Amino acid sequence: MKVETIEATKHKRMTKDPHGFFVIFMDQDRKEIVVEFYESVIKDEKSKKKIGTGKLGLVVCGRSAEALCHTIAREDLVTRFDHASYLGRELQKAEFALKNKLQYDQDEEVAVKRKKK
Repeated sequence: MKVETIEATKHKRMTKDPHGFFVIFMDQDRKEIVVEFYESVIKDEKSKKKIGTGKLGLVVCGRSAEALCHTIAREDLVTRFDHASYLGRELQKAEFALKNKLQYDQDEEVAVKRKKK
C-alpha cells in the first residue's frame, strides 16, 4: 500500500483566533515565562467597527512549555489548531531560552543576551 507524501508549506496569511491573542515574555527576576491572554477585539455589531482592543483576561506563569500549554488548553483559551501549534512553538522557544539564559522575544529567533554597556 502506497502512502501519500506531501511537502509542508506555510500559510501566507494568518487567521486570527476569534477567542483572543497572547503576549509571551520572560520575567527575569522570577525566572519564568509569562503568558498574557487578551480577549478578542471588541466590535460594534451594527457598524462592524472596532470599538476597543482586547482586554487582559488572564495571566499564566510557569517554567515549562508543557505545563503552560496544558493550562492554556484546560482554560479553553484557544479555539484554532494553528493558533495552538503556534503557541506550542513559541512556548518551547521561551523554555529553551529560559533554561539556557538566552534572549527571548515573541516571534523572533532565540538569541544570546546582549551585555549592557
